[in-house]
Order: sequence, then C-alpha cells, then structure tokens
Amino acid sequence: MTHPTPRWVTLSFVAVAVLAIDQALKESVRSTFEPGEGVHLFGSYSIQHIQNPGVAGGGLQGNALPLAVLALMAMFLMYDFLARRGAGRVSLLLGFGLLIGGGLGNLVDRARLGIVTDPIRNGPNAFNVADIAIFTGGVIVLTVVIVSYLSTRLRARGQPTSKGA
Repeated sequence: MTHPTPRWVTLSFVAVAVLAIDQALKESVRSTFEPGEGVHLFGSYSIQHIQNPGVAGGGLQGNALPLAVLALMAMFLMYDFLARRGAGRVSLLLGFGLLIGGGLGNLVDRARLGIVTDPIRNGPNAFNVADIAIFTGGVIVLTVVIVSYLSTRLRARGQPTSKGA
C-alpha cells in the first residue's frame, strides 16, 4: 500500500527548486558580469547584472527591510497553514510553493547582500526568477480561488433551498 506524499513535501520541493534556480542564476550573473554589464539575448531581452536596492522593481528604496520581515512572516504563516490544512489541491500547493520559493529567493539576496540581483532585463524592466515565481504563483492561487468560489456558487444555485420551493 502506498501512502500519499504529505502536502508539505510537495510545497517544500517547489519552494526549494525555485530558490535553487533563482540563486544559481543570480550568482552566475554576479560572478560573470560587473554591475551594469550583460549580454543581449533576443528582442528586448538581455541578461544583465542589475542591483536593485529597493523592492517592487526598484521602488521603496530604504524601506525594504521592514517589508522583507513582513514577507518572511507571511511565508511562514502560509507554509504552516498549507502544511496543516486538509487535503489540498495540487494547484494550490504549486502556487504557494512558487510564492514561498520566490519570496525566499529575494529575501536571501537582501539578507546576504542588502540588494536583490535582477539579471533578466526586458527593455526598462528588470526582474529575476524569484519575481517570475511570485507572479506565476499569485496567478495560480488567484485562479484556483476564483474557480473554487464560482463552482461553489453554481452548485448552490442548482440545489433547492430548505425553505421549500
């Protein structure tokens, strides 16, 4: 008899994979290029060593530490909630794993270096694997929540009420 994989294992695997890929790319860029240097890929995309002292694409400079502490607390609460929750959907575990891994990727940079390395450049925008994971995870979680809400509402409409119809 096989036992199902515990939810926290799936969540942790996704988070650790995102963290590892994010940190490997950032370290590779930091060790290969000086700040501001890079290489053109295609179209408006390039790999470039960009140091981001703020958050949200370089905004909120000087206020990143309190936001990083809040993000860390939110990640631990999400992890705890999802690890303890009843049978979770794999899509939610994937989404929250991406959110947690991405958050940790940027948090590790900020704790180690005081900045976040954003090696992927598209025109004036710079971002990293952690940012992509956070965005994708957010979209997945939001989609699952909306679909779940709508399907619950549709099921409720299809069933007669207890007040006699």
